[in-house]
Amino acid sequence: MSSGVRAAQREATRQRIVQTAVDLLVERGLAATTTVEVQRAGGFSRGALLHHFPTREAMLGATIRLLMEHNEAAVRQAEAEVPAGPDRIERAIRVLCASMVRPAFVAELELWAAARTDPALREVLRDEEKRARTDLYRVIDGVFGADLVAHERYPVVAALTVQFLRGLAISDVLRGERGTERLITDWAAVVKAVLEGENRE
Repeated sequence: MSSGVRAAQREATRQRIVQTAVDLLVERGLAATTTVEVQRAGGFSRGALLHHFPTREAMLGATIRLLMEHNEAAVRQAEAEVPAGPDRIERAIRVLCASMVRPAFVAELELWAAARTDPALREVLRDEEKRARTDLYRVIDGVFGADLVAHERYPVVAALTVQFLRGLAISDVLRGERGTERLITDWAAVVKAVLEGENRE
């Protein structure tokens, strides 16, 4: 067997491990996503799993990129599902809200929350967070559109919208849809008030 084939097989195994970990995170939560449970769910040997991820923290850190891909796919799905209307700013907010209360986004937030009291996980997630943040803002920019992104006040809107989405995703776990519609409407009104002001650039 050539070295190229072996390398491809190793990479395929690594990707399957990460996919299995993501599936467990999304379906059963962080507490259930242990190396032992990933090994069992994916049918991996202990040696294969430890070869790619010697610690649970390393394995969890590797899930961030795939979770972000799931989140981006959710945005594209929401764009197809949320009806177009005369108010494009409110539609953009609704698209983002529809995508980011889904399980993959909440699973990503669960990792960040766990890192608060887990120094090893926090260290692993730190570099991944930078890449994930770049991807998140790229997706949000795409939903709002180039002309709104060019507005001088847009960076503030984008930053606060990210915080709004994170808060909504967390609170949605406890209260479901109660009050969500009013929050979305109110935040869309705030964003419109900011972006429809005069652009001084």
